[in-house]
Formats: sequence, structure tokens, C-alpha cells
Amino acid sequence: MKILKNSDVRLFLVPTPIGNLSDITLRAIEVLSDVDIIFCEDTRRARILLEKYDIKKPLKSLHSHNISRKVDEILSLLKDGKKIAYISDSGTPGLSDPGAEIIAAAQENGFYAAVLPGANALIPAVIMSGLRCDKFLFLGFIPSSPTKRRRIFKNLVDFPFTMVFYESPHRIVKTLVDGEKIFGDRNCAVVREISKIHEEVISGRFSELIEHFQKNAPRGEFVLLVSGTESSDSPIL
Repeated sequence: MKILKNSDVRLFLVPTPIGNLSDITLRAIEVLSDVDIIFCEDTRRARILLEKYDIKKPLKSLHSHNISRKVDEILSLLKDGKKIAYISDSGTPGLSDPGAEIIAAAQENGFYAAVLPGANALIPAVIMSGLRCDKFLFLGFIPSSPTKRRRIFKNLVDFPFTMVFYESPHRIVKTLVDGEKIFGDRNCAVVREISKIHEEVISGRFSELIEHFQKNAPRGEFVLLVSGTESSDSPIL
């Protein structure tokens, strides 16, 4: 058992805007301005945000390909008393990026990691979709492998609540086709480009969304939401 208190926080996971650069909290700006070093997935993207808010801090790259050695560097800096922030390419770190590994390593070594509330694509998409949003299941990025994607869908056929996935524009039609074959032609929605100029919600049956994207080339960042089963004998309340 381990109890960590936030009396001496030196590691911060800071949410950054997913589109509109104004979607950042005052606390996020304060933390990024106060820390000694900022680790980020992409220094070029991070620099655009930091320059907007006149934040001048050393930037270090940390992504899925160098996470193992960078975690050791973070732990060493924390032991030296440095304050560190980690930001992902966009949104709240820890869901679909190395943030979770950073927290796990920090906690294992007795360091408290503060996760600031802020921007993410998940919650706005769930609410905007028009589907049931009081209960839902988030599954992150859909596997690029058709076999793995179909297996996941088959395991979820009887799930009673809204299911939420991240998907890329060049695979969305194939994913929708698989969804219709496995889930049936049930209700679903695609929310794209959240907080950006071309933000939109496309909702309807699988067949309708397939037809739409066959006529309109998919572009941008996508969140796919699929309604749960309407069966009354589902084992989950």
C-alpha cells in the first residue's frame, strides 16, 4: 500500500488545447511558467503554444519511442529537486500518450504527480454526439489491424452503453463498415475537429455515415461514438 500526498509536488501533467489555443486554463499557464523543465511529445508543437503565452522554459522531447530512457531522466531531475511538467501533443496527458507511464514510474519512486484538469477530446465528443452520455466506455485508438478491430467490436456487441473510440481519417470508412457488419445498423456519431474552425457532428446510422464519408473525403481528427445495445437483458445496469 502506498499513500502519496501533494505537499511537495514537483511533477505536473498539464492539459493543452486540442485546437483553439485559447482553450487553456490559467493554472496550466501558471504551472508551465513556474516549472524548471517541460517535457513534451513534439517540441515544435509545444513551442507554438508556449510562445503565444510568452513562456520561456527548456523543452525536452518525450514520446513513445524514447520513453524508457526519458523516464529515468525525469526521475533523476525530480531527485535533484527540479520541477517538471509534461504535455502531450494536445489534450490531457495520460490517456493515449506516455503520460501514464510517467505517473506510474514517479509513484513507484515516491513522487506525487499532479494532473491538472483541462482540455480533452473525449468529454466534448460524448456530450455533442447526441448519444447516451451518462454512462460510456472509452477505448482509445482503434487498432489499425482489421482483425484486431473486428475482434474488439465482436466483444462489445452486447455492451449497453455508448462506446467511444479515436480513429484516423484514412481508416474511418473501413471502421464504419466493420461496425455496421458487427453491431448492425445502429446509431453512431462522428465528432471531428473539436474546438477548431471546421468542428462538426455527423450522426445517424452506420450506413448513413458510410455513405456520407464515401461522398465527402474524411479530414481532421475523429472521435467515433457507437450507441450501446438496446437489449433489456444486458448483464450491466
